[in-house]
Amino acid sequence: MCPTDRLGLSLGREDVGAGNVHMPLVLTNKSTATCTLTGFPGVSLLDSAGSAIGDPASRRGGSRSTVSLPPGGSASAMLHTLNEGTADKPCWRTPARIRAYPPDSYTSMTVPARSFRVCGGVFEVESIHSGKGA
Repeated sequence: MCPTDRLGLSLGREDVGAGNVHMPLVLTNKSTATCTLTGFPGVSLLDSAGSAIGDPASRRGGSRSTVSLPPGGSASAMLHTLNEGTADKPCWRTPARIRAYPPDSYTSMTVPARSFRVCGGVFEVESIHSGKGA
């Protein structure tokens, strides 16, 4: 298992197309030992005061196999929402930060949300897979 204190959190490049928005949530092993991740991270959005915006992300798809992270290695979980105006449901308030709990962890990490915002009532996260995503 990769404990939170051994991981760094960042966002990959946003991919927008066909009414969908995908953004990789990237976990990087910043320790000197190999560790593993399996399953889904817990993900939610926070405002500038640290209060939650909406519900946490729901799981999308099945769980993948265990990912082994050597020192400096990265794994990612894809976040998914819709483009503004794609669905009848309005967008949520713009978050300041994204909070993530790595799989099997009870300690969270945060990263600036950049341009990510939930729209259309869809906020999903896929399971962890190797690499930094798109």
